[in-house]
Formats: sequence, structure tokens, C-alpha cells
Amino acid sequence: MLILGVSGLTGYKIAKTANSQYEIYGSYNVRHAKIENCSVFQLDLTKKEDVTKVFSEIKPDVVINTTALHNVDFCEENHEQASAVNANVVRYLYENSEKYGSKLVHISTDYVFDGKKKTPYTESDKAAPLSFYGESKLQGEVILSGSRHVVVRPSVVYGWTPLELAGTVSSSGKPMNFAMWLLTKLNKKEPLKIVTDQFASATLADSLADACLKIGKSSKSGLYHISGLTCESRYEFAVKLARKFGYDSNSISEANSSSFVQKAKRPQYSCLDSTKAIKEFGLQLFTTDKALDVMKSQVENEGPHLLPKCD
Repeated sequence: MLILGVSGLTGYKIAKTANSQYEIYGSYNVRHAKIENCSVFQLDLTKKEDVTKVFSEIKPDVVINTTALHNVDFCEENHEQASAVNANVVRYLYENSEKYGSKLVHISTDYVFDGKKKTPYTESDKAAPLSFYGESKLQGEVILSGSRHVVVRPSVVYGWTPLELAGTVSSSGKPMNFAMWLLTKLNKKEPLKIVTDQFASATLADSLADACLKIGKSSKSGLYHISGLTCESRYEFAVKLARKFGYDSNSISEANSSSFVQKAKRPQYSCLDSTKAIKEFGLQLFTTDKALDVMKSQVENEGPHLLPKCD
């Protein structure tokens, strides 16, 4: 198995889960990671010849692409770089997967939708991105459309990983996932303003990793939505996380997205319907409450300093 972006949240979770099932190779761009039973190496995926060389050496059976340039505002002003990572890379992976008979699982995003719908999006709903980030990710999806490979769309991927606490900003342009960012702010007793008018079905990275492994082993192809089972606002999620981890949720105040200056538009509603994937792959996806239980148990074991200090 070749995991692209193994030092990112989802890539790390896949590697930790799959190391008993596969001989694993993992690439990173900026943020190095040491993972047990995983051969980790640096790779700039935007260099086609380097990608081809890796495929020729490893000849992977399964390839999982967790990489993206997903700093939404950066992508809005840097179209060429966004397309290079979010679309051109997918083409390189597709071409090499075809050449070497690899099964490619590519992770896309809920930001391919415009947010005008008020019920969870299904795979048959038309994509209409509001931002160039969403547009570039859709370009990547189109490359794999009709192929024997799989595109997975999650929504606001979050979870515990010790790698994000090192302080190194990933090449994707995001230093920390939303839940980890909330947890560190709460731990520092910093007041938070979280939007009430952006809704998503936040996805525990552990669930996404498990799904990608099951998909990688299958003969199925096409497009699948894989997300958490709870559709809620960012504010509602933040309050749940604070209470679950034992913090005072009163430090979190409500805000409207219009009060933040952002270069790119975000969909106000991007909840996903994962029914198709649940049925076809027998997935066990979680509500926010259950998912936060999983994350909390990991933090208790590996990062207890992020929990409230007893007075």
C-alpha cells in the first residue's frame, strides 16, 4: 500500500490501522513522520517524473491519496498552485495506477457543493463549487470519473494526532484540524467565536481511514460520501467537544460567518448522506457524540496535557 500524505491526519490514521495488513509505504512533503512498520519518504507529488519513479519502484496494489492543498483562501488567490496539487497530481496518480494495476482511492471534499440544499447531499446531487478550492478538487474528481478507481468525499475531517502538536504547518496549508484547534484553544483558556450558520457532518478521521481500507480491498469503483452521522453547525460541534472534554462551553460564543473576512466563499450547508457507502461496504460511521468519545480516549492515552487541569 502506498499512502500519499502519511504525515497528515487521515494518512497517519490509515497507516496505523493498515500496518498489520499491508507492506506500507508513505510519502510526505514537508511534515516528516515516523510510523511503525511504514517506510516513509519525501515526495513532491507535483513532479510527474518523481511520482512515476515511486510507482515503478513500489508497484503498489493499493494507493490512497489523502493529499490536498486545502487552505481555501490561499487557493482562491493561487489558482495555478491549487490546480497543480488538487487536479494535476490526481492525473499523475491515475496514469500510474493504470500502468501498474493499482487500485486508487482519492479523497475529495464536501466543498464541491454550493450549500443551497437543506438536506444532506447524496452522490447524485450536482456539484457546484463556490470557491476555487472546491473547483480544483472537482477537477480532480472528473479525472477519475468513469474509471475503476474510487473518489471519497468526507466533510470536515477531524481527530487526534500527535503530529499536529509539533507545530509544523503541513504543505496543505493547515496547521491543525478543527477539533484539535478547538481543544488547544480551550486548554489555553482562550475565548472562541464559532459560526452558527455553516453546517457540516464532521468526519472522524479514524472512521474515514477504516472506510478507505475497506474500499481499497474491494472491487467497487465510483463516488462515495463518507462522513459523520450528525449534521450540525460549527458552533454546535464546538460546544459538544468542550463539554465532552470537560471544558466550560461558555467560553465559546456564537458568530455569523459574515463577521469574518474571508477571500473565498464557503457553502453554508455541506452535510453529506453516507447511506450508499454504509450499505455497500458495511461501514460503522459515528454520531458526533460517539466520535468524540473515541477521540477523547485517544487524548487521555497520548495527550493528557490537553485535558482540563484539576484545581
